[in-house]
Amino acid sequence: MVLVPIWECSKQFNIIIMKRHGNLFKKIIDLDNLHLAHRNARKGKSHYTDVKHVDGNVGHHLIELQKILRDKTFTTSPYTTKQIYEPKKRTIYKLPYYPDRIVHHAVMNVLQPLWDKTFIYDLYSAIPGKGIHAGSYRLRQFLRDHENTKYCLKFDVSKFYPSINHDILLDIIKKKIKCRDTIWLLEDIIRSTESNKNVPIGNYLSQYFSNLYLTPFDHWIKEDLGLEYYIRYCDDGVILHHDREHLKHVKDLIKEYFDSIELTLNPNTTITKVDHLGIDFLGYRCFRNYTLLRKSSARKFKKKIHYLETYNTDPQHTVNSVMSYLGWLRHCDSHNILSKYIYKNLVILEKMEQASFKLKIENPLRNYTCQNLQSTHKTLKLTQ
Repeated sequence: MVLVPIWECSKQFNIIIMKRHGNLFKKIIDLDNLHLAHRNARKGKSHYTDVKHVDGNVGHHLIELQKILRDKTFTTSPYTTKQIYEPKKRTIYKLPYYPDRIVHHAVMNVLQPLWDKTFIYDLYSAIPGKGIHAGSYRLRQFLRDHENTKYCLKFDVSKFYPSINHDILLDIIKKKIKCRDTIWLLEDIIRSTESNKNVPIGNYLSQYFSNLYLTPFDHWIKEDLGLEYYIRYCDDGVILHHDREHLKHVKDLIKEYFDSIELTLNPNTTITKVDHLGIDFLGYRCFRNYTLLRKSSARKFKKKIHYLETYNTDPQHTVNSVMSYLGWLRHCDSHNILSKYIYKNLVILEKMEQASFKLKIENPLRNYTCQNLQSTHKTLKLTQ
């Protein structure tokens, strides 16, 4: 069977990317843009040795960077890699701060606004103003339509980043960008791995490349298949519908579509009844009238609290751990778990006081109570 080329799969996508942009490279290598890229890339990393080296003579280093880009002697540096095993085994790639990370930020400063215009509204990964919590609230908004959200097709891509085909990705990019010099730079970055596949996890540009790779698919789902209740975060997607059989057909179509772009639909993809199981998505279990923390996240939270109770941890670690989980829990119905493990936990309360005293800061936990945390969650729900 001959499969339709990706850029022809969605009529709506062809309309959206009809305008192509040129003369972008001059903007990317402009010194003002490189200075902005350096400022953005160094945020939270000013203590790094590489960053300090550039900071020592910013003007000189950025002029040199501009020269190698203009002369096209720039090429992506060798990667260093490491393996992580949480939540699953993955290879993380790292590039030097100079020149690579600055270059990636310089590219994003110019191209991100153009790429953002091609995305569907319900794409939530790596986009300013979006993110995990916004995607979760959007899903809860969908669930208000009881009649048309009875069933959920939740899917993801097996080994997504390592499976992204460089030729297909570049074809998608060229549909929006006609500037040859910019294409040269993007192609150097994209083809920086050994094979014709793999967008390295850890690269600043990689999440946007992953967004772009499935953008024609997003429009195909939304406009061509007419599936209104669809959300995507990276390679994780949720589709809601009133008809289970129709979702079975959609699942087959998705598998066929993924085959055409050399991706593999996770064989564990299932269709569930929303009112029986809720939807486990983006760190939360969403039901029609309430939302809970994902079971695995709740287990990690309890384990972390037990660890903090048992051991004398670094004060900054204590404060960061507790407040990080509060940041997650404020977006769901968490009164019971917060009461038991934080607000009525005398050991944690005392350790937070001691840690704050040692750090010479006001205990941030004092700004939270179970009551105001839940009222914040209700307010957030009403504004979504």
